Amino acid sequence: MNSYIKPNTMFKASGILFFLFLFVALLTRIEVTESWDKMIGESLYRMGDIDGFFIFFSYIGSKLFFYPALVVMTLFILFKRKWYLGLFLWANLVGVRMLNTLLKTIFSRDRPDLDHIVEAGYYSFPSGHSMNSMAFYGAITFLCYLLIKKSWIRNTLMIFCLFLIGLIGLSRIYLGVHYPLDVLGGFLMGASWQLFIMGVWLKISSGELIRSMV
Repeated sequence: MNSYIKPNTMFKASGILFFLFLFVALLTRIEVTESWDKMIGESLYRMGDIDGFFIFFSYIGSKLFFYPALVVMTLFILFKRKWYLGLFLWANLVGVRMLNTLLKTIFSRDRPDLDHIVEAGYYSFPSGHSMNSMAFYGAITFLCYLLIKKSWIRNTLMIFCLFLIGLIGLSRIYLGVHYPLDVLGGFLMGASWQLFIMGVWLKISSGELIRSMV
């Protein structure tokens, strides 16, 4: 894997995802699509009665899991003397969480009028768990792409991260704390942020630095 990822490609993809996010945000303001969103969300609410399964995935998409996991990852990265990767991971997570709070304030969408199986505060759109997990596990897939040479290990870990992201988003609908459009918006904005910060990282880093990592 000797190809160099171009920062401008990351920025363009980030911009496209951002506009898709705005489109989803618009859908939450249209009466017909909002009604469908609520109907689908209610149909998925506690479907199958497997609360424990989805509570677990909700947990690994929360700050209670992210920050301890990031501390462990940072210690490992520092041991490997790649402190700049630790800085990238922290900027990614802290930045996406701040952005999510800002967007929730802007859109101010109320949460579903259902019995919440887990504690949830503040506004509903976009889903913080979906947005944060897309950025957090997306960063891990980025590191896998850069650092792991064996393709089968790299691809397995990347697919596993994407699988986790999907289940975390679904868990928020199942547990009654988000609508489907909240989750979709969170995924789109989380991916947009992730690609943007990847582009910034690649801009700051020299081509030689990136090639030395792979």
